[in-house]
Amino acid sequence: MPSKFHLQDIEAKYLKIVSEFAIDMLSLQGVDNILWHLAQNVVAQMGFDDVVVYLLDQQRGMLIQRASYGAKNPKGFEILSPIELKLGEGVVGEAAKRKQPLRIPDTRLYPNYIVDDAPRLSELAVPMLIDGEVVGVIDTEHPKKNFYNEQHERTLFALASITAMKIHKAKSVVKLQQTIEELEYSCKIQDVLFEIAELIFETHDLPTFYHRLHLCISRLIFAKNFYIALLDNTGQRLCFPYHVDEFDEIAHNTYYTIDPHFLSVTGYVLLKNQPLLADKAELKRMVAAGQVQVLGELPRSWLGIPFGHEHFKGIVVVQSYDDNYLFQTKDKQLLIFAAKHICNAIERMNLKSRSEEIALHHPLTGLANRPLLFDRIAQACNRVKSTLKQQAIDDNLSGISLLYLDIDHFKLINDTYGHHLGDELLKAVAVRLGLGLGQLESVCHLRQDQFAILLDNMAEPKLSLEVANRLLDLFEQPINLSGIAVKTSVSIGIANCGAIDISPNGLLMLADEAMQKAKQLGGNRVYVHDGAPDELLLASFSDDFNQAIAGREFYLEFQPIYQLKSDRVIGAEALVRWQHPKLGPLMPMQFIAACERNGALQQLDCYVVETVSELLSEYQSALPKAFRLNVNLSGSGLNSTKLLSLLESKYCNNQPLLSLMGIEVKEQVLSALQDEVKQTLSRQQNLGLSIALDDFGTSCSSLKSLHQMNFNLIKIDRAFVRYMDMAIDNQITLETIIKLAKTLNIQTVAEGIETHEQYQRMQNFGCDYGQGYFMHGALNWAQLLEVIEKQESFSRFG
Repeated sequence: MPSKFHLQDIEAKYLKIVSEFAIDMLSLQGVDNILWHLAQNVVAQMGFDDVVVYLLDQQRGMLIQRASYGAKNPKGFEILSPIELKLGEGVVGEAAKRKQPLRIPDTRLYPNYIVDDAPRLSELAVPMLIDGEVVGVIDTEHPKKNFYNEQHERTLFALASITAMKIHKAKSVVKLQQTIEELEYSCKIQDVLFEIAELIFETHDLPTFYHRLHLCISRLIFAKNFYIALLDNTGQRLCFPYHVDEFDEIAHNTYYTIDPHFLSVTGYVLLKNQPLLADKAELKRMVAAGQVQVLGELPRSWLGIPFGHEHFKGIVVVQSYDDNYLFQTKDKQLLIFAAKHICNAIERMNLKSRSEEIALHHPLTGLANRPLLFDRIAQACNRVKSTLKQQAIDDNLSGISLLYLDIDHFKLINDTYGHHLGDELLKAVAVRLGLGLGQLESVCHLRQDQFAILLDNMAEPKLSLEVANRLLDLFEQPINLSGIAVKTSVSIGIANCGAIDISPNGLLMLADEAMQKAKQLGGNRVYVHDGAPDELLLASFSDDFNQAIAGREFYLEFQPIYQLKSDRVIGAEALVRWQHPKLGPLMPMQFIAACERNGALQQLDCYVVETVSELLSEYQSALPKAFRLNVNLSGSGLNSTKLLSLLESKYCNNQPLLSLMGIEVKEQVLSALQDEVKQTLSRQQNLGLSIALDDFGTSCSSLKSLHQMNFNLIKIDRAFVRYMDMAIDNQITLETIIKLAKTLNIQTVAEGIETHEQYQRMQNFGCDYGQGYFMHGALNWAQLLEVIEKQESFSRFG
């Protein structure tokens, strides 16, 4: 039996047990709960007469019975007389020693067999392993000879592997809790310390963080007067990020230079790196001895605890001016321990603050990036929605405008002067845009040579046009780059939102379309979008759609999918577009709803599959090995007999063709048509198609659907990837999804990768594939083939 198990080798009836158990493990807490659930609710389903689960006591080197089922379990969830075995003793001990499953067909022929309550003829012992180390053993016996088979062994080994991983994590948590409990004097300090640790997840700015930290310490000891001081990088200045005192006031983030000949008590304790508990008399003695100087009111009692390490040092101080409250040794011990947590929390909060700044801004220009722009547009759109509800009582409505800018002929400038000057041009453009607007908060650097500007609270749409024309004027003068005068211009598209409810993505798309129109008209100009195309589609949809199918107005673009481990293109997602003769290029969100309302989705799905088949057939020999071109299917199109017949005919004419094609199905389709979809997907897989569950994580049916349908891939929704740097919960969710998928032998694709950090993080999490604007946006077929041939590496970017 190999160290890793393969679920494809397990029969379906046992696979269901393994899959459900893996899902159960996500919610179970505590080692005993895990083991009893394994014994009585999982292994019991396999038809065994009894089972015993042993855990290894590392210090004693003994395997100890912890849970059981059947004849070996005489009393509920309690082991009356736990069995203990040495490593190498009996079948159980031997399996643990070998670190391999041990199946005994006839115990009478096995000299090391141990009889506990009664002799049995068959025995199967499977070790629980984590990183090659034994955690415990699952053991089962049966009165019949040759009862256990290879399927039993494989299934039990899969369950043992999942259990070992969960126990390892549970023990780590327990060990941490025990360590904290040994050091803490009461539940009060435990609660406070946990609250300090959680502050970085619950607060979004440093002032709030320090205020909440003050409240935490106040629940621990008397902290009416409380401050934090940090040593700067030079070691010569003290910064007070937070200071609250009833007599002396120091503004937050004030800096004081440390004078070795005139040390304050704060500077003295910090430089000595020793805690100090002193009353008024002790402070006066230190002043008289010339050790310190007391600035401001002399406290009745003073307690300061330094914290940190070589690269980060600070001090937490509480003082009392009340004769009725003097700090004690116990307070000192508590604050010494709390200071370690305060140090960790401050370091992580500072890191979080810097990381969020980096994650939400373009590394070259420092401007807001796409995720931050989306957040700002969402807030502005929500305000517009709220304002629309008040329209009947408030006539002073204000809307928002989005300006989408593209630098004209940027590629030519890049090719002529080199990428270094191209980067300098981008930075210069960012500065010039800021000068034109008076501030940079509303300017976003989307990607490469494209920028966006959000104008909120616009009283009239025409004001956005005035701003855009002013920006055009800014580029009349050449930009000086290291002595080279570069003349450039911009194309600007405008989308206004004030009287309609629109999504952030929809607004950005309309502004992008307007910018493309400005470029088509020659560039160096402004184009204002005149309305939402999907509204204009409805009037003559049937005629337009039929003409589009006949005239092949629908065309495909392709977003590459990369294998994260190797940086190689292993597939692409086909994205349908409509080159409308009157409305110009339309994105799916502009016509899919109209197709659905008019019952045209099945026809569109068949059109896309036919188009993809033609491309794959023509370029089959030029594509890499194991390449897959994915097609998104609607719920109605997925289950249509017409589409299935089309796929089967393709299979008959060119069997290898469908091995190059994949189907992407959204979770919402599964929840609505689960039984029907399950049969359809099974038939499609039999034709060689790869099946991917799209937008995984957006529906509550996710986990349930994984073990009921044999997916080849799950595509993790872009929301998890986009915000993983800002929320630790998202990181934990991502890791859980990826590990669960690996357990079920399902590959994972991360959607919406937009930064190098996200790319690397998904590599580190063990995600198999990724797609997103960081690597490439949508490409035409020729560009995709060029990218495949070039095989550019993204791991080295930073």
